[in-house]
Amino acid sequence: MKRQLQIKNGIAQGEWNGSGGMPVPPDDTYTFLDVTDRPDAQVGMLYDAATDTFLPAPVVPRTCVTKSQVISVLTPAEGQIATTSTDADVVWGMAQFQLADHVDLADPQFAILMTGLVSKGIVTAARATEIQAALAALAA
Repeated sequence: MKRQLQIKNGIAQGEWNGSGGMPVPPDDTYTFLDVTDRPDAQVGMLYDAATDTFLPAPVVPRTCVTKSQVISVLTPAEGQIATTSTDADVVWGMAQFQLADHVDLADPQFAILMTGLVSKGIVTAARATEIQAALAALAA
């Protein structure tokens, strides 16, 4: 039985196992490559056609966290400051937080928010780094 990988945009996106010839690609952006004798070739890997090699897929850092995960890394005092502050920037940041479905740590607005918390003395630079590291560990 033959084993083929469906390649699109240099990524092995699907596998086909069957007898007979190659399956028909859905359009000209797909190709099928016979990998029957190449157990190292797997779905998700990058395919370099110039060298006929498969490479591991790049690791994509996860950057999204839920709002409850954000709250979980704050101390009670930090949470209280965030919810009771009358500072316009903090109130604006909390309004954005409440409207969001999730928090994307890679969003430039998140970096601006963290810098603002430090500049206003709400958290220290070291604590801001701890918060970011804790959220990065929770990211999905």
